[in-house]
Amino acid sequence: MLFNEKRFDFEIEGRKCYLATGKIARKSQSAVIAGMGDTVVLATVNSGEPIADADFFPMQVEYLEKLYAAGLISSSRFVKRERFPSDDAVLKARMIDRSIRSRFPSDYRNEVSIVVEVLSFDQDSDPVILAINAVSAALMISKVPFDGPISGVRVGIDEDGQHAVLRHVSRDPAEDTLKLNLVVAGDGKGFTNIDANAFEVEEQSVIDAMKQSLDYMNQWIDAQNQFVNMIDVNKVEYNSYKVEQDIVDRVKAGYEQDIRDIITVPENESMGFDPKVNALIEKISAEFENKVSKSNIREAITKVAKYIVRGTILGTDTRMDGRALDQIREMDTQVGILPRVHGSGLFTRGLTQILTIATLGTIRRQQIIEDMTGEDDRSFMHFYSDFPFTFGQSGKIKFQPGRREVGHGALAEKALIPVLPSKEEFPYTIILTSEIMSENGSSSQGSICASSLALMDAGVPIKKAVAGIACGLVLDEDNPSDFRILTDIRDIEDFYGFMDFKVAGTRDGITAIQMDTKLKALPVEIFEKAIMQSRKARMEILDQMNTTIEQSRGALSEYAPRVAVVKIPIEKIGELIGPGGKNIKALNERTKTEIEIEDDGTVYIFADNQASIDQARKEVDGMSFVPEVGQIYEGKVARLADFGAFVELAPGVTGLLHVSELSDSFVKDIHTVINVGEVVKVKVMAVDDQGKIKLSKKALNPKSE
Repeated sequence: MLFNEKRFDFEIEGRKCYLATGKIARKSQSAVIAGMGDTVVLATVNSGEPIADADFFPMQVEYLEKLYAAGLISSSRFVKRERFPSDDAVLKARMIDRSIRSRFPSDYRNEVSIVVEVLSFDQDSDPVILAINAVSAALMISKVPFDGPISGVRVGIDEDGQHAVLRHVSRDPAEDTLKLNLVVAGDGKGFTNIDANAFEVEEQSVIDAMKQSLDYMNQWIDAQNQFVNMIDVNKVEYNSYKVEQDIVDRVKAGYEQDIRDIITVPENESMGFDPKVNALIEKISAEFENKVSKSNIREAITKVAKYIVRGTILGTDTRMDGRALDQIREMDTQVGILPRVHGSGLFTRGLTQILTIATLGTIRRQQIIEDMTGEDDRSFMHFYSDFPFTFGQSGKIKFQPGRREVGHGALAEKALIPVLPSKEEFPYTIILTSEIMSENGSSSQGSICASSLALMDAGVPIKKAVAGIACGLVLDEDNPSDFRILTDIRDIEDFYGFMDFKVAGTRDGITAIQMDTKLKALPVEIFEKAIMQSRKARMEILDQMNTTIEQSRGALSEYAPRVAVVKIPIEKIGELIGPGGKNIKALNERTKTEIEIEDDGTVYIFADNQASIDQARKEVDGMSFVPEVGQIYEGKVARLADFGAFVELAPGVTGLLHVSELSDSFVKDIHTVINVGEVVKVKVMAVDDQGKIKLSKKALNPKSE
């Protein structure tokens, strides 16, 4: 028999699904084909040799979408081969990574490569949810030590407040009709990953949706368990790189105070954290006569530091910098600090500082996105950028954003979309660039605050200000019910704590959530407290932002492009564009404008000054001009003939003012009563079937009537 395929078929919410192995990718250590509806993904797991000196788990997760999955060919004229993963694919890979990473042993150091490929795409079946479950199943039947299964589900709240399991949602959050779009992963009892975008949803509604999602997880978990039971799983022993307890005890006994001194200095003095740790490693290594690896010494220091941080917080309800558990670091907000940009906002919270610049452009500057759903355009983008100096370090600058930068940029973008004006209200392309000036905890949430400030400074009519905050977690691992939520975590509280929980929103509700954890799963009770504590912090931050700028400025920067919106009949679009774009190109050059035309006849006119806008608008207005019989108009005499004058009522719209309609008296020579270029008032008397317009001047005289 060529194949030894094992396949388990089941249903999720009435949709046929399956998990299978043994037929595809047979040289891979583990490979699972998963299907839901007509969406099919392949998840492969392969492990390599351990990296002995690594102080982290070297796992790489890639999520790849190919256009062929939807029967599409790239629209590029020059490059048909698909190359790098899109930003959206990178975000999905990060989501899968966060969902599973905490379920591996902390002492495991083997390289692990997980690759997910979308092989077939059905827009009614969500591939990323299928991928999370396929990866979990593939890990379960691999030789890799994975504490599973875990499940991923997507839950929504519609406009009526009803919960629903979602098989698929729109790629663009701005197009969602949902109030909440929540992706979670976990083991049916707790959460390993939370990712959500929302349209100002109140905190309790989010908590209720999270509770509901735990029930939905169990359907996938049951299916995975039944699939795994069909297969002879061969887990193998791995080399443990856990530091020996004796080494930890020796470091704690001899150097606890040194470690405490490093992590308890005030924030503004902690910029030498890494050099101090490195110096301590060298000192301990020398005293151990180099018989213990530096990676083990570093891990021992980390364990002692965790003991100090967690013990201090649980024992005293205060933090290493002396703050209360719910206390935010000192803040400062400023706007308009850069003279020639369209808008700028500077947000500082402790040593975390972000400068965001808002740039406005024409609709032509929007980005075209191509993926398995086809082509779409984006007129709002947020980019997150950091450099080595951000962390007080030297190093090579990366001009291509990494996965972290892509993820942080997307999170802020998602948080701001619910407050943006519609394209009809504000027909601009908006780009926000958050330059991270210094980093010590939750710069992604700081970039949301700085971006909100920059948008208001630029005069973008956002509905409300948006702020974000990150909360951490410390608990007693022997008694998990004894926990503390930390507001506004610094780097050391992120490193030595158990959770990074980011929540953004307005005064009226949540707009974005993201969470990852170092524990196997976190119960919903922790999030009930964390969500409410984050709300209190968000109000404080919004109060601070409000002291700087309360609402968007009424006017745009003098350096921002101007825009006018005109509506013309659909049948006039071709006339405005002209053959090969001749007419529109000539109009752009003549008026020094950029003009964009929508299929519904909406015309956007962009220019650097109002005079150019007015000139172009006047000409475009003529395209929509339809004269009404009996109405009076002003027009310019375009040319004369012996039988009458041709009067231009609007650009391209001319009527005949016959000589007999000029005056009550007989006109022998038309040149004696009217001249070319003269502006006259005329009344429309008739419009025939060919569109010819008959005008009268004498009909305006009461005597004639």
